[in-house]
Amino acid sequence: MSAVEISPDVLVYKSPLTEQSTEYASISNNSDQTVAFKVKTTAPKFYCVRPNAAVVAPGETIQVQVIFLGLTEEPAADFKCRDKFLVITLPSPYDLNGKAVADVWSNLEAEFKQQAISKKIKVKYLVSPDVRPPQANQNTQDSKDIVEPVAQESVPREEFSMVDEREAPAELETEPPVQIKKEDVPPAIQETVSHENEKHTSNSAPAPKSQIKEPATLPAENESSSMGLFILVALLILVLGWFYK
Repeated sequence: MSAVEISPDVLVYKSPLTEQSTEYASISNNSDQTVAFKVKTTAPKFYCVRPNAAVVAPGETIQVQVIFLGLTEEPAADFKCRDKFLVITLPSPYDLNGKAVADVWSNLEAEFKQQAISKKIKVKYLVSPDVRPPQANQNTQDSKDIVEPVAQESVPREEFSMVDEREAPAELETEPPVQIKKEDVPPAIQETVSHENEKHTSNSAPAPKSQIKEPATLPAENESSSMGLFILVALLILVLGWFYK
């Protein structure tokens, strides 16, 4: 019997693979000292593990939840899932003083690396023939290297929604327009602005008064002018007649 037993060899998830489902891995400590374990995966975006790092007392067995978060589309029936998990165990004979295993893992690994016991667990999808998959599927990665551990805590699937890593920019505050005094503007700029204003004024100004056709003089004004001229001529005749008498 091995000091630490890890099972199963394969985690099987069944259709519908677009929904969340949970399988279990067990870690049994058959030794006489406490061991610590850590879980890693090649597909951290598709799974959540609880706990993903903890200690197992002598003679104790821990059930680890491996939660499959679901795909966006059902895969094809002949799809080969290449996701893998790696469970690593190390002796942990010291009191952790309330520290998390993840915080002291590097120290344990540096001291007990030669005594590490690990196991790879494969993942298999059982696609129901009743489900007609689309042409493409989402989980097509073929990773060979084990990456960082998956999230430790799990919550209902609706809280696992995919979000953009970029943060939305903060709303800009509206500031009052800056008022610039005329004396603060350099003379060269003032001259340029004045020139542009004159051009704009000349282009948009109304036509000169001489170019505007005024309406014809009203008949009453014509009669008044003729009467004045007639009186002036009459007075002139009278003056000349009196002068030549």
